[in-house]
Amino acid sequence: MHILSISDREVNKIKKDINIQIGQRVKKVRHSRNLTREQLSEKLGISTLFMGYIECGQKGMSLSTLQNVCTTLRVSADYILLGIESENDKRSSAEALLNSLDDDYIPLAEESLKNLISLIEMAEQKNT
Repeated sequence: MHILSISDREVNKIKKDINIQIGQRVKKVRHSRNLTREQLSEKLGISTLFMGYIECGQKGMSLSTLQNVCTTLRVSADYILLGIESENDKRSSAEALLNSLDDDYIPLAEESLKNLISLIEMAEQKNT
């Protein structure tokens, strides 16, 4: 029987790589939600410094912090941990963009979306 042996150094490298990927996804979603690092860390109840460590992959986060990140950013844990984007994640991203608009611009955004949907439908009909 052959037992696979991984050194502590290799394990730490794997953890570091995973933390970097997770941090990049958290940062990407935070940006898509138009939140600063300070705003997100305040909502999560963690320090801005620790949030920076998470986003840079220097530190990992606890399961409770992961849950708070997902709830606050309205994103699935599958996306944060594995990069697997669900339909809900895509809708949440679009919703967050609309929510970031001043109320005065909502009618314009709504009209623009309707026009965009009409153009997409016309292009789809043309391609069939």
